[in-house]
Amino acid sequence: MKKNYRVGLIGCGVMAEVHASHIHCLDSVTVAYACDSHLEKAAAFQKKYHIEQITADYLDILRDPTVDIVIIATPPSTHLSIFQDCLRYGKHVLCEKPITNTLADAEAFVRAAKEHPECKVLIGNILRHNKSYQKMAEIIHSGALGKPLVFRMAQNHHTMNWPLYLANLSDSAPLVNCGIHYVDVMEWFSGEKAVQVQAMGCRTEDDVPQDTYNYGIMTIRFDGGSMGYYEAGWANTCSSDNTKEIIGPKGRLKLIYQKDRLYNAEEGDLIEWYKYPEKEYVTINSPCDRKPADDQFLYLIRMIETGCDPVPTLDHVLSCMKTCFEADRQAKQG
Repeated sequence: MKKNYRVGLIGCGVMAEVHASHIHCLDSVTVAYACDSHLEKAAAFQKKYHIEQITADYLDILRDPTVDIVIIATPPSTHLSIFQDCLRYGKHVLCEKPITNTLADAEAFVRAAKEHPECKVLIGNILRHNKSYQKMAEIIHSGALGKPLVFRMAQNHHTMNWPLYLANLSDSAPLVNCGIHYVDVMEWFSGEKAVQVQAMGCRTEDDVPQDTYNYGIMTIRFDGGSMGYYEAGWANTCSSDNTKEIIGPKGRLKLIYQKDRLYNAEEGDLIEWYKYPEKEYVTINSPCDRKPADDQFLYLIRMIETGCDPVPTLDHVLSCMKTCFEADRQAKQG
């Protein structure tokens, strides 16, 4: 790094913990502030990650001219206004996904970013920085699976903290909150754009608000002929499921996370590669941090220091958001 970067963390929830735990020990990085409307949360972060100052008002961070980078890790409905203030104060931004909880706000977010090219903006599509996903992209882009591709993606949570998930539902439902990762992955791996989406949703818990859902599934058709589905459920009775499988005419890839491996988990994630017509299996061990917030943060530093483009680009993020919001609309309206 060319300098010491001072960072302000806005929000002290689950993803903020991922960021703080990964970046507080990086060389030439100082976490200068933790901010949360519940100051006791910020105080806990301060003690755990040796953060200089805490505040309940994020403007305290933005007004400090020594702060270079702001990480926005608050609920999606709050992102746009915080982001606009960050730009007004000339801060570089790493913003958690989804960038907003409405399409209109997502479009306003991207417009604002383009109006301030001096501020580098990276969205938290963290799977782009995950070594297992990068390895699968490398295999697919080599042509090893052929085309078209079929994506089987699921992320079902057997919730052990239902009140937390219920609170998340009031801001963004599963097909948006988590779906943005996997629509992005499908487009990244296939090199194709989504052109059609269909979705359904269901309330499996009585306390889920009537205007949303806690289980949803969407199917997507891409412009090159590939297709895929994404299934997402948050429930007390869901079984935990992390299906990640990509199928082509010349083979398939299946990702098994380290935590889900029955054997040899010390080797990291398992990428199972089936080759056809050889009918051979190749096992690839992938030592990998599932949520590499440090690598993601270092990519933002690279953007600041070299002027390289964000990965994914903001236009790509917005395109994927449009797909997710359309799926969300269908799931809610039936």
